[in-house]
Amino acid sequence: MEDKTQYHKIISRRFSKNKIKLQTDFVAVESPLEISLSLPDGTFEVVNILMRTPGDDKKLCYGFLLTEGVLGINEIKNSKCIISENKINLELNSNIMPDISNLKRNFIANSSCGICGKSTIDEILKKIPCHKSIESNISANLIQKICDSMKDDQKLFLKTGGVHAIGLFTKTSEIICIEEDVGRHNAFDKAIGNVYFDEKISGQVIGACLSGRASYEMVQKAAMAGINIMISIGAPTSLAIDLAVACSITLVGFVSGKGYNIYSCEQRILSTIN
Repeated sequence: MEDKTQYHKIISRRFSKNKIKLQTDFVAVESPLEISLSLPDGTFEVVNILMRTPGDDKKLCYGFLLTEGVLGINEIKNSKCIISENKINLELNSNIMPDISNLKRNFIANSSCGICGKSTIDEILKKIPCHKSIESNISANLIQKICDSMKDDQKLFLKTGGVHAIGLFTKTSEIICIEEDVGRHNAFDKAIGNVYFDEKISGQVIGACLSGRASYEMVQKAAMAGINIMISIGAPTSLAIDLAVACSITLVGFVSGKGYNIYSCEQRILSTIN
């Protein structure tokens, strides 16, 4: 069902063929979400303010706290979630005391800045939890199919042209979920928040498909969630490649009808040609 809280209908002026005409336009909504924690010691902490597309705030909050290493899946499940307009608060149980020191340094993150201040790969690797090993090979000819399937189902992008998308997929190329947001980091957190709290579904996920470029923050989120394959329609950054190598993540970029580039852990991409 279409969520009209995620876009606004406006009137703009279109210049074309040396004329200016009024037209109806649809723009993606961008508004702040304050994420806070009520701690067992009675204190209240605002851990971040994200500029996001509304509509999936609980997914976004859960995915953000998980991929930032603030809380584990069971800790989030056992917390009470209270949602109000542009605010979301988790009331933590008495035995949960998260480490939010890193988040305090990055109090405000806008839709494009991502995760700042984490200067070394070694620092990131210390945060990544151990995950159960799952078979995560995929046929080489399914990469393009995954990207095409995701493009066809980016409803908010087709409406506004102003959002990023993340799709989580299985080894048979089935896309389990697609999430969209003005921030690519938010879209990834929404996808993780959508499926990683259901063991039956999360156990089938082997990879993520990105509608844009692959930055190191996106590779970090994949590593935190135990995702082994990342497909990017755009380019990867140098640090994204370095981190993918360090985390044993297969990183694919520049996917098009003509092919794609594999930057790390190519053994997971199964081909009949050596």
